[in-house]
Amino acid sequence: MNIKTIPVHKINPAPYNPRIDLQPGDPEYDALKKFHEEIWIR
Repeated sequence: MNIKTIPVHKINPAPYNPRIDLQPGDPEYDALKKFHEEIWIR
């Protein structure tokens, strides 16, 4: 195994990665934020 240390800015996301870059104002982002505030922050 060859392990390298590289700067974060050189990492490219894979196009097949299903993750979505959610931003404030996106319905999914707002739903997750609301859930987090209601359940985890008391």
